[in-house]
Amino acid sequence: MRRAPLITLLGVLAVDVCLFPSAWSEAQADVQTGAKDDRRSVVGFWAGEESILEVALVDDGLSARVFALMNPVYRPDEQDGPAGAVRLDDRNEDEALRQRPVLGLELLSGYRYDDGRWQGKIYDPKTGNTYTSRMWVDAEGRLKMRGYVGVPMLGRTVEYVPVSDCPPQVPAMLALVDEIPPSAAGCAE
Repeated sequence: MRRAPLITLLGVLAVDVCLFPSAWSEAQADVQTGAKDDRRSVVGFWAGEESILEVALVDDGLSARVFALMNPVYRPDEQDGPAGAVRLDDRNEDEALRQRPVLGLELLSGYRYDDGRWQGKIYDPKTGNTYTSRMWVDAEGRLKMRGYVGVPMLGRTVEYVPVSDCPPQVPAMLALVDEIPPSAAGCAE
C-alpha cells in the first residue's frame, strides 16, 4: 500500500512532462542556466508588466524590493481598498503586516548564492503567499524568478526585462517615482 502514492505521483509527473513539455524544459533550464550565472548578473532594475523591481546584493544575500508600480494606489473599480489610497499588502497572512505599502516592499528572504544559483524564499503580495524560489538571468538577458512549492518543476516563472530596454509600460511607472534610476534615464517621459 505504501508504494501506491509514489507510483501515483510518478504517473502524474510523467503525464505532466508529456502533456506540458515546456514546463519540464523550463525546470531543466532552471538548473542549467542557474549554474552558469554569476552572482552579480541579477543586480539592477527590472521591469515587469505591472512593476519595476530593484535587485541588490546585501551582505552575502540578495534583496528585491518593489521600486515602482503601474497602479500604486487603488483604482475606483477595485474592491480591495478605497480609490486613491496607497496600495497595501492587504493579502498578507500576518494581519499585523497588512498595512504595509506594496511600494518599497521587500520580496525576498533567506536568498543566498549556493550551488551556482540564487535561491531562497519569495513573497507574492498579490496572493499573500511565500514560495521557495530561484532567480537567474537567461541567455537573452531577462531576469527570471521561479516560485514553487515542493519541486521547481511544479512552479511558475515570472520574467522581467532590464529597465534600460525601455519597454512600453516603464515610462508610466517612472512618472510616478521621485528618483529615476540611471539605467532608466532614457525611458522617462
